[in-house]
Amino acid sequence: MFVLVTEDGWELDVVGRWSAGFAKLELGIDEKSFGYGSTGKKSFNRKFEDYGEVYEEGDIIGCLLDREKQTVSFTKNGRDMGVAFKLPPDMQRIGLKPHICGKGFMAAAKFDGPLEYPVEGYTPIGQIDPAHSPQGTSQAKGKRPPLCMILEPTRDLAEQTYKCMTKFNKYLENPTVRITLFVGGIDEKEQFRALEEGVDIVVGTLQKLMDYVRRGKLDVTQMKFLVLDEADDLQKKDDRKEIPRLNAQIKRGRRDRVQTLFFSATLHTPEVVTMIDEITTRPIWVDLKGKDSVPETVQHVALYIDPMMDLQWSDAEIAVRAKAPKEQPEPDGVHTKPSMSTIDGRYPDALKMSQSIKMIKPKMVVKLADAFNMSQCLVFCRTNVDCNNLEAYLNRLGGTKGYGGKMETGKENPYSCVVLAGMRDQDERRTNLASFKEGDVRFLVCTDVAARGIDIAGLPYVIQTTLPDDIENYIHRIGRCGRAERMGLAISIVATEKEKVWYHKCPSKGKNCIGNTKLTIPFGSDGKLRSRDESNWIVDEGGCTIWYDEPGLIKQVEKRIGMPMKVMDPEDFSVPGVLESPFGEEFRKKAKKEQAVAKEPPSRRALLRKKEDAQLVVYGAKKNDKTIAMSAKHTSALAPVVNELASLEKEIQQMFAKVMWGSFESGLPAPSKGRSKGAPASAAAAAAPAAPAAAAPAAPVKMEVQEETEPAAEMEVDGDTSAKRVATGWASGAGKPKRKARW
Repeated sequence: MFVLVTEDGWELDVVGRWSAGFAKLELGIDEKSFGYGSTGKKSFNRKFEDYGEVYEEGDIIGCLLDREKQTVSFTKNGRDMGVAFKLPPDMQRIGLKPHICGKGFMAAAKFDGPLEYPVEGYTPIGQIDPAHSPQGTSQAKGKRPPLCMILEPTRDLAEQTYKCMTKFNKYLENPTVRITLFVGGIDEKEQFRALEEGVDIVVGTLQKLMDYVRRGKLDVTQMKFLVLDEADDLQKKDDRKEIPRLNAQIKRGRRDRVQTLFFSATLHTPEVVTMIDEITTRPIWVDLKGKDSVPETVQHVALYIDPMMDLQWSDAEIAVRAKAPKEQPEPDGVHTKPSMSTIDGRYPDALKMSQSIKMIKPKMVVKLADAFNMSQCLVFCRTNVDCNNLEAYLNRLGGTKGYGGKMETGKENPYSCVVLAGMRDQDERRTNLASFKEGDVRFLVCTDVAARGIDIAGLPYVIQTTLPDDIENYIHRIGRCGRAERMGLAISIVATEKEKVWYHKCPSKGKNCIGNTKLTIPFGSDGKLRSRDESNWIVDEGGCTIWYDEPGLIKQVEKRIGMPMKVMDPEDFSVPGVLESPFGEEFRKKAKKEQAVAKEPPSRRALLRKKEDAQLVVYGAKKNDKTIAMSAKHTSALAPVVNELASLEKEIQQMFAKVMWGSFESGLPAPSKGRSKGAPASAAAAAAPAAPAAAAPAAPVKMEVQEETEPAAEMEVDGDTSAKRVATGWASGAGKPKRKARW
């Protein structure tokens, strides 16, 4: 209640009202307050209607709020003026408090009892139990609107952020923080239930959250924090300009502060800067490294491949661990049929080189992985089709159809891999990412879905089979390794010529494409179609392909990072001043040749220091970690001895297998009646001295042949009997099936 006292010479103009904490308090204009003026008018959202009576100096006005019926009413000197307002739905969960505003008056307000004119059923606001306040009721009923919204560009990143927030939340007890994930593929009933029970932080994709806001399911009127993670990617995907609309809806009619935060490694693009200026006021930049910087822990290099040159290795030398090394990569189908493009007809050699690029790149991925002995590697491909083809190629090399989940460890296939791409089911993507993080598989083949934000602890290697057409993604891709002060190596396989690739602008986005290999004009990094340029083969023929210009893209990368790319030697994979050849002896021979023509050969101390410095880099380990560096040095010293022991063990096992079953495998008849199984073994033993010298430690096996007048008792070797041999079909002389040595 309040009592009016006028000031001499002033005209009375006062309004008593119930208002939200963020109301503007403008007389009759505000849509977040409900007033009763001294002129006998009620006011709300620019509407002025007759209500009650006029009041003047000495009158006592009571402001009544009924939270059960959601009504606002007023009294004058104890007389009820009736219900003035019915609270709209969006205001029923918002805390309201009494305000007095106007000019030419003084007022004495009373919030505690006893009141001059008490109203039955109403409690003075000063005597209300805090448990009945908006905060208290929301804690009791669980209905409270969110205070923070975190927007992510992809479902995978939203799930990762949600898991991190949940992990942090276990340390918060009083009060507890409720967090909910809003992405596609989750039962909406669970999300509705979470909103009904109340939530403090919502994490999700822009499209899903905006859908809930438009449907009135998600209340954003009390939002205090708006977080845009990977803001530049969100801006590029925001074709409908949802972010400015969401920001305006959150801040509409509020005077309190809403903090908007932008996070990304690349926030300096003109489009992002423009968006920041539009939705923030006097933003503060926190820039740790500068524009588009590459972390010091990431060594990124380019490996150029010339499609006119044949690879210097055979298939068996490329995939040294493969069970089926002669398997070939599967191309994407662009060159399966003759080109339909008139431009292509003028450049037949370009088509041949493009086809060669598609065959070379997957092989180089395998060669690099084995040369550097990569325990785990993130491999970026351009499209979903490229991911599928590389996955199939790696599985064929390893002799499997694919990773089978937790039933196996992935070690059964030396090139075990899973895929993280947009066309995969969300459950499969979630499972595949978890399998890679847990080390069950060696390769994670992915599109740019995994370029941003995905955190894989201690990832040592990244390989890009194709440079991204959005140069900003280059920094994000290579940033997947070299995290948390650990060293990482990122290798980009770059073709020296253009490659013809799919670029679907058809309605089905390639799902129902009939193989239209005519050309089309691609979009630029700004989201607009590029200009026609026939000299660079950028023309619109109404097709679904483009000529991908990696030589031009590498120049854009160098311009963006402000330095030339370091180039990897295509023969020995060394990088001058950065990386020694993983091939060891071949590199040393090449280094000697280079030193022979050098004008000033380095000193022995300089060479030793250079060698020691190179050995300090252990990818996946912390930079300058001397303990790991020493372990790596000892491991490299022991490697030749271990390899020699492994070779000797293999030869001994082969010799033992020949001694035991050599005659059967060679097609000789099985032992006849009256002769023990020692006869074939003796024949094999006689040939034992001809075995390689490395097998000398194995003593010759001597077995005597005994003549029998009675049928000899059946001898069993390793569980084999004649009955078993007949059943398996090798007793007739077809030879016993080959078996792996397990001794």
